Amino acid sequence: MNYSQDPEIEAASSLVIAALQKFYEQGDQSTKNPYEGMSYVASVVLKNLAAGKVILWKVKDQNRQFHWWCETKNGEVIDLTSKQYSLNNIGVPSSGIAARLKEQGRRTGFATDKKKEEQIMAIIEEIKQK
Repeated sequence: MNYSQDPEIEAASSLVIAALQKFYEQGDQSTKNPYEGMSYVASVVLKNLAAGKVILWKVKDQNRQFHWWCETKNGEVIDLTSKQYSLNNIGVPSSGIAARLKEQGRRTGFATDKKKEEQIMAIIEEIKQK
């Protein structure tokens, strides 16, 4: 799947997706898929890897939970966890009507998010070394 026209963002996106898969396989698999509940972490990690080429956005989904994604400065949407919705036949919040209500996101201070971010980054480093 192509996420971006920018080769650097595309490579970073592929790394994040691979890390999400590995994180899910190593974890308790209490969610239905590797993307569920990981939009913030995936988006922040992509922002870290893409070195300022993307902007964080968020909007509340159908469950009133924030869904996070990135966009390039020219509006290209990069939603690495959109499958958590599409796999369940639910509209993806980063596109369509819901996206009109988006807010620019900022890093959260939640320790659980920071820990997951660090774990995903460590998995990415392992992948890069192979």
